[in-house]
Amino acid sequence: MTLPVAARRAVLALLAPALSACVANTPQSTSSVAHASLLAGIVSRAAVCKAGYARTGTLDSFLQAERERGATQEQLAAARSAYVSISEAETINQGVRPEPCTAEERTKLRGQMSSVRAGRFDGL
Repeated sequence: MTLPVAARRAVLALLAPALSACVANTPQSTSSVAHASLLAGIVSRAAVCKAGYARTGTLDSFLQAERERGATQEQLAAARSAYVSISEAETINQGVRPEPCTAEERTKLRGQMSSVRAGRFDGL
């Protein structure tokens, strides 16, 4: 059974707090983790759909934005861990079961990646 992309992202987003539990045990970290999970899904999917690529400093820019929003060092560590875990899982999933991109998805991802490359993470 192949899960649609949206369902896989939802499952990964739900698992992200558990994946990062070894880094941070604070309940407040879920906001940063959720943002990082969503960002990782967008970036990974955009790369697969050839709808734009992240810059090398995207994760650092994201973490800086989270820091400015008031995230603690533990929350930032959990967010970094979630981003890396989700990105790796998306890459593995795409290699095992490639998910085709629709024109609508590609258009949506292009817009999201424009915001990501501009360092605007609030709209995620």
